[in-house]
Amino acid sequence: MIGDMLVIDATVHGFNFGHANLREKFVEDIVGWLHALANHQLHPAGDPRYQLTLDQFRDAWQHQPDLLETILFGESATDIAVYHGVPLYGFFADGSSPIRFGLELARRFPHRAYVYADVSPWMPDPVGHIDRVIDQPGVIGVKFYPVDLVDGTLTPVDFRDAKHVLPLVEQLAKRGMKVIAVHKAVPLGPLPRPLYHVDDMAFVVSRFPEITFEIVHGGFAFADQSAELLADHANVTINLETNPCFAINHRAHFARMMEPLLATGAWDRIFYATGASAVHPRPVAEAVAAYRAPDGFIELTAEMKRGILGENFARVHRWDVDALKQACRADRYGLEDKPLDPPWSRLRAAA
Repeated sequence: MIGDMLVIDATVHGFNFGHANLREKFVEDIVGWLHALANHQLHPAGDPRYQLTLDQFRDAWQHQPDLLETILFGESATDIAVYHGVPLYGFFADGSSPIRFGLELARRFPHRAYVYADVSPWMPDPVGHIDRVIDQPGVIGVKFYPVDLVDGTLTPVDFRDAKHVLPLVEQLAKRGMKVIAVHKAVPLGPLPRPLYHVDDMAFVVSRFPEITFEIVHGGFAFADQSAELLADHANVTINLETNPCFAINHRAHFARMMEPLLATGAWDRIFYATGASAVHPRPVAEAVAAYRAPDGFIELTAEMKRGILGENFARVHRWDVDALKQACRADRYGLEDKPLDPPWSRLRAAA
């Protein structure tokens, strides 16, 4: 917690960027780009505590899920986290964020860790995959990615695709899944940004009002279009993954990303998320809690911060917040005023 505010990180990953997991040579450059972004733009400038070498960044998967457990609950104010699988099987052999790490965290801490399972129309048996993962303990949503490499060709995942994509949404609805998250806005390295548009969302959102559609990275790009979806559809939420990291070193840029979303008045459907373990979550939560908007931008009130940092997500998922807090108080990490270990302690010890 920060003060009396519950902190729920709506997107965390156990990235596997090891050489053996990369399916194409150019993916090495993407991993290098992600490392540079995290270390030189998103972490606190000039603070060596948060810096990782490229080797440490690339090979951190070998310490999962212990690494996520420690950076989230032992080294930051994060109380609850939602692990996202990533269905990028054309780029990474295991998709890059294998849900086995998230499922293990959920097994250890069923009150702290939850999972969005990855789903892709380009899996060998996507309907069978849905039926297998949807009942796994801790799974509370599914995650789509807007593009993948299929037989060496960049192939989009469009929610207007009646042959490949809509049948999966229909199966999820049939099985009672209430939340579908979709990566948007942030391109994977140098891939074309138009692949990450939100043009396909209005169609599927209108067709399945019983499902909440969570636009991940909402506001990073296509912010006006994302804001329109948020304003026009009560079953649309915005997951800010990556965006809050800019509050550390680039406050005005964070304000520009937030402005169209906040202008809708629907701040109660906006979720804080960091994308840990690509970044360390501690300075992100602290920067958002302390954030003050530059002149001319909509300010985040204390009520808005409380909601965005945690209570909005809990309400959408109909969680009993008091029960979750009590469970967190009782485990080894605790809740209020918990002592924090130095950043990346597990990786430093391994080195």
